[in-house]
Amino acid sequence: MKAPKMFAAALIMLSCIQLVALAGPTTAVAQEVEEQQQEAEEQPEDNQEAEEQPQEAKEPKEDNTGTNPINFTYDARFYPEMSWLPENGSLITTTFEFRAPLGRDLDNLTNQRIGIFDDLGSRFAYRIKVRQKSLNLEDEEGRNETFSGIGDTDFRLLGIPYVSNTFAIAGGLEWYFPTATNDFLGDGRFAMVPQIFFGFFGLLGPNSIFVPGYLYVWDIGGDSDRNEVNQHKIDVYFVWLLAKMRHWLIVNPQANFDVGNDRNLFLVDVEWGFMIPPLPGASVYLRPGVGIGSDRPFDATFEFGFKFVWR
Repeated sequence: MKAPKMFAAALIMLSCIQLVALAGPTTAVAQEVEEQQQEAEEQPEDNQEAEEQPQEAKEPKEDNTGTNPINFTYDARFYPEMSWLPENGSLITTTFEFRAPLGRDLDNLTNQRIGIFDDLGSRFAYRIKVRQKSLNLEDEEGRNETFSGIGDTDFRLLGIPYVSNTFAIAGGLEWYFPTATNDFLGDGRFAMVPQIFFGFFGLLGPNSIFVPGYLYVWDIGGDSDRNEVNQHKIDVYFVWLLAKMRHWLIVNPQANFDVGNDRNLFLVDVEWGFMIPPLPGASVYLRPGVGIGSDRPFDATFEFGFKFVWR
């Protein structure tokens, strides 16, 4: 009797072992199928993110408009300007302008990363302007006379002693050089121009800049037959970056109190510009302007410019 009972118990144990062996792979397969289903459900989200990545890559991550006067970048500009003078005349001024920081890694030369040497290269920049002018004058009898040649040249050094996310201070020194090839095309005097600007970011809305500035033109010599240069200038600069920093609008009222010539000059420029998508850092703009008051230097102006900004 004991042998049949032992044989039956052995059969029961073998059956249990076989069931466990069969159930194990089935459970593993079920877990694997469940994981595959979860991955399939997550895959559309991954594909959606992959589709959105190229769009995000197209968004500009840096301001390459060249409209922020205290954002120091390498900047080359070429712009002709047509001015209609109050007394039957016109002036065409073609300007080449170049701006650059004084070296991004200048602070590395001192091996010091704190204090006044921290990021020193990005806190100073220079600018140079070279002009070619063509002046057309008409006398009372309707006869025209044209004077063409090189105009005056100026060089500026600008620094930023303080900057934050919402406010900045920039100060500089500019020099005017009497390089004009004709007396009608320049002032004939050397001048030094200390200046200060205050930048307010976001004050007039997102991606806006408000920069009021003061400049004093101080005569330091030149042609004794020409009037000395003595001017107080107020320059107010409103900027709005639009369309995700692809377009911009600038309103720039200016006042020039010319003490040397006993004149007060007022003018307003409005600029509309946009980036050129196929060319990173390249942009064009249109800038009309009007003179205000009896001492206005011109009735109206129109400027067209090409700008290329890089880092």
